[in-house]
Amino acid sequence: MIALYSSILFDFDGTLIDTNELIIFSLNEAAKTFLGKEIPKEVLHTILGKALEEQMKLLSEDYYPQMVLHYKECYLSNRDRMIREFHGVREMLQKLKTLGCQTAIVSAKGRSGIEHGLDFFGMREFIDVIISAYDVKNSKPHPEPALKALELLGAEAGNSLMVGDSPYDILCGKNAGIKTVLVDWTLFPKKYFMESLPDFRIDTPDALIAIIQSSIV
Repeated sequence: MIALYSSILFDFDGTLIDTNELIIFSLNEAAKTFLGKEIPKEVLHTILGKALEEQMKLLSEDYYPQMVLHYKECYLSNRDRMIREFHGVREMLQKLKTLGCQTAIVSAKGRSGIEHGLDFFGMREFIDVIISAYDVKNSKPHPEPALKALELLGAEAGNSLMVGDSPYDILCGKNAGIKTVLVDWTLFPKKYFMESLPDFRIDTPDALIAIIQSSIV
């Protein structure tokens, strides 16, 4: 028996690992230091999920290089006390392997941060390919990150799923011709997904396993 969906692409922040509190904290620390104020919630939702440099440019064309550095310093000094494991994610990754699925991370984050999170929670053994912000020229929602992951996995778009928590993840998958899965533990308000229209929506990590098992022929 073979599952139709045999290659699973995951976003990292907010999808596999709960870095939400840390990211928002670090963004606000950079904004307070260089702009004198925290980021309004309505602005925050428009920059979350984007590559770091792009986020900072949207906040300030004048100070974004310094803000990027300040963000990184804040993130690194606080990550081990502030990152969390989403309940059930590790078990889900284990089940994917028992089902014979390949896995990839497709993220706007740097590789070292991804690898640290995977090692911190003992998940690296379950991931076959990592596509970081520095492995592509175009970040999500451009299809390049997802297409590069498929290339390295030797996978076809029609046999893959893109799983994420942001509209950029969903649009990246759709632009690459991949069926998409939105996780219900997203920080983004529902209105941000009105145009992206994910193919599936899951409220627990184990619900992804149910989607894959239902595709077995």
